[in-house]
Amino acid sequence: MDTITKYASIGLGAICALLIIYCLLLRNDRDNALNEIDNLNGQLYTVIKTNLNLKGSIDLLEKQAEQNRSYITQLEEQRTITSKKAMEELERFKNAKKTNPPVNSWADSKLPNGLY
Repeated sequence: MDTITKYASIGLGAICALLIIYCLLLRNDRDNALNEIDNLNGQLYTVIKTNLNLKGSIDLLEKQAEQNRSYITQLEEQRTITSKKAMEELERFKNAKKTNPPVNSWADSKLPNGLY
């Protein structure tokens, strides 16, 4: 009977040793998983921060694009007004050329040499 209890004690001791080793392996795996989670949390924080910076940049670019559209619209309006004024002045010049003798003689005179 002594030998049976002796072998049982040795068996239980071996099982306890295996359980301790298994628990140490589980703890090591848990620590690795927690480190990976911490690493991923750090990367996630970096991505969120970058995303916020990009959102601010996109908002700024959209605001500048809106200002540019407004400026282009103003330039188009000014160009239209200037074009109308130029056409009116051209019509006035054509009328003055026909009706005003000094303007008519000036418009018909030849350019000096070297001016084209």
